Amino acid sequence: MTQTTPPFSLLILLTFLLSGNSDLSAQLTIPKQEKFEGAPIKTTVTVTLLMEDNSAALFAQQWGQTFRDLGISIRTRRSVLDDKPAIEQDLRGTLREVRLTGTLNRNGEIQFPGHRFARSDLGRLKEWLGELKTFGAQGSPDSKPLWGLSNAQFKTVFDVLLQESPASVQGLTLKAAIDKLDFPDSLPIRFDIDAQKRLAEASPDLTIKADLENLAKGTALAIALKQYGLAFYPLRMPTGSLELRVTPWEATDSPWPIGWDLKLSRQKTAPRYFELIPVELNSVPLRDVLMAASKASGIPMIADEYAIAKKDVDLDQIKVTVSKKRTTWGILIRNAIGRDGLTRKLVIDERGQPFIWITVYKPRVSPVTR
Repeated sequence: MTQTTPPFSLLILLTFLLSGNSDLSAQLTIPKQEKFEGAPIKTTVTVTLLMEDNSAALFAQQWGQTFRDLGISIRTRRSVLDDKPAIEQDLRGTLREVRLTGTLNRNGEIQFPGHRFARSDLGRLKEWLGELKTFGAQGSPDSKPLWGLSNAQFKTVFDVLLQESPASVQGLTLKAAIDKLDFPDSLPIRFDIDAQKRLAEASPDLTIKADLENLAKGTALAIALKQYGLAFYPLRMPTGSLELRVTPWEATDSPWPIGWDLKLSRQKTAPRYFELIPVELNSVPLRDVLMAASKASGIPMIADEYAIAKKDVDLDQIKVTVSKKRTTWGILIRNAIGRDGLTRKLVIDERGQPFIWITVYKPRVSPVTR
């Protein structure tokens, strides 16, 4: 008797059944993948310059004209309260807004996080603004000037961190997970004193919850560390050697990012995330929904366990109920997490693999003006 190949949606259900998600598998199916041709991302850059004092007013006029000549919207004002330099970004569909906040000192120099420009540095400024328009707030990975590394040094680090994770670290302690990720001796991982203290204070039962096997080493390491309230960044030693320095998450303004900005539109990056699927859920734990959706869509949906726990949100206690209808993965996840103060972002790892990062929503606060 000849056996026929089951339809794709049934294969997904069988996968769920074999992996112990029988309750949820009966409620979620996925159709065959359709390809979407998304529009390219359009980026606008805006600048706010914070004057240290009125003596910088003349330079403010000069910089204002420079940015306007480059097609950049700019405003200048006095620094107030806790104003500080920042590089921020919003991405809505194919529209990306990069907001730069920098300081202007009495010598006419402007400074943004990781970048300083004098009036004689207009060439470098124009190049940097071009990178922001192309790559977004994080800039080009090929010429990223953060962490005090040269282009060649950054490439050395990036070439290691873009490698695929060699094994699953789910269910392992942080130390065991780092051993499994198998970083080369030429790029050691070192914990600073505060990171060692935080790790020692962690529960011995704390293990990595996320399935990171298909992600690049850099993203996998960043997510694993974040669960313990830690972050890492590349560091050049006085001898010229490189290492990955681990520190408490709150102790650094420039951690290695958990996810990079998209190079293509969201539809081109993760077309299955926007497909219509039949859904019917009845009081299913949110964590189970995320796990099943990850498997069905092929897009890892990973929770920021550290930030979510600090907000006293329990993903296992949040129940998701959806009446029978057709919707997209994106809308399903947005509606499932929105009422509990969470948000999600589609990003890519160092290899270009898309994933959804689910973290605590932080409202955007407009600066005070006078």
